[in-house]
Amino acid sequence: MRKMVFIFVIFTSFIFGCASNQGSINYFVKPKSASKITRVAVLPFMNLTTDKFAGERARDFVITALLEKGIDVVPKGAVDREVKRLGVPSGFFFDVNDLRVLADVLKVNGFVQGSVDEYKIERRGTYAYPVVAVTLKVLDTNGNVVWQASGVKSYYSTVGRLFGLKSKDPVVALKDFVYELLETFNVKAVKNRKILRNPTLSNATTVEK
Repeated sequence: MRKMVFIFVIFTSFIFGCASNQGSINYFVKPKSASKITRVAVLPFMNLTTDKFAGERARDFVITALLEKGIDVVPKGAVDREVKRLGVPSGFFFDVNDLRVLADVLKVNGFVQGSVDEYKIERRGTYAYPVVAVTLKVLDTNGNVVWQASGVKSYYSTVGRLFGLKSKDPVVALKDFVYELLETFNVKAVKNRKILRNPTLSNATTVEK
């Protein structure tokens, strides 16, 4: 009986040990510069996926996450109007002059740019699961990058596949990963020059020591 229990415990530990999501995050930060960012405009996101809504979804998630962190965010509609007025190609490619004009009109001291690099459903047999990859960065009004994070995450689950469980909804997966990326841009931690270290992160670079 004890042997059976031991085997069951080992098997269960192995299964749940393999069940964790797979992925990595790399980030870069200039603490002094990042700590000065208090009001931002979240610019239109690039969407490099086949889902036409992925970019706007990620942008909305970023806006919500930043507001939750206590950062003042310009309403998306106001940003889009000024971007359109500037005539920026595709709404994504800004030069320094564009950023300075936007900063003056929108009264911001920072910008957020991003891209959804991957957003898809993969399959192993009959089991389907989302894979997401996102890049986010914060710029000052001169176009200098003060923080950037990028990564990819697979929401494959061994337990889910073996027991026929439903995987995480793709939209929820995208939201969760955006929030995970933004954990590395923590205003209070940056001001104290203590950058969050998440065990899922594969690489972190801090400058302005």
